[in-house]
Amino acid sequence: MNPNNTEVHLGFEDEHLVIAWKPHGVLTSGNSGRTFVQAVNRCLDKTSESGVLPCHRLDFGTSGWVVFGKNKSAAREMGLLFEQRSINKRYVALVHGQVPPSLNMVWPLDGKFAKTRVAMLAQGRMAGTGPVSFVHAEPITGRTHQIRRHLFDSGHGIVGDDRYGIPGERYQGKGLFLCAYGMNFDHPLTSDLKVNLVAEPSKKFRKLPFVHQSDFIQRLNLSSHR
Repeated sequence: MNPNNTEVHLGFEDEHLVIAWKPHGVLTSGNSGRTFVQAVNRCLDKTSESGVLPCHRLDFGTSGWVVFGKNKSAAREMGLLFEQRSINKRYVALVHGQVPPSLNMVWPLDGKFAKTRVAMLAQGRMAGTGPVSFVHAEPITGRTHQIRRHLFDSGHGIVGDDRYGIPGERYQGKGLFLCAYGMNFDHPLTSDLKVNLVAEPSKKFRKLPFVHQSDFIQRLNLSSHR
């Protein structure tokens, strides 16, 4: 995907913050000249020098909601919420193997406490990959690549993960199956405003019949995001 042609879907905007849906295969920010922050700035008709600032990042292969501050003060306040774990982030993933109904993964990463809750949503098979599970993941802490590493360590690596892949189970298709579909938090600069965003997972998830037909997807019943 060429980020210069990225269609930006806004989920929330006020005078302080912008929340937009990042597709798979785009850097959140950086020096490449082709980043999601630049796509958002173009959408808002702002230059990169005076535009929005990312308050956190999603991996290149991960799709989902990204929060931007419209100025340094807003970005700093949102950054504090992330540091204080005051933002509830919710993900879905497609993983190798048959996952039990629930997993409570509590073991350290990089010498620091880390906790991830996982719930199985649906199971099926995928061509060239074998049995897979569609799961819901909620990181209680915020370590680097936490969901990817915890799932890999549990024996259920994420389909398409070229960094934490299970030998013999590397998927050759469309990248990483990890999506930050939902988040909620108390707005740090507007009293009594609660921000709550959810969206259907990326289209590549919903192309799988057992995912598309799952109770989870049916309950969301929201407009599609690529």
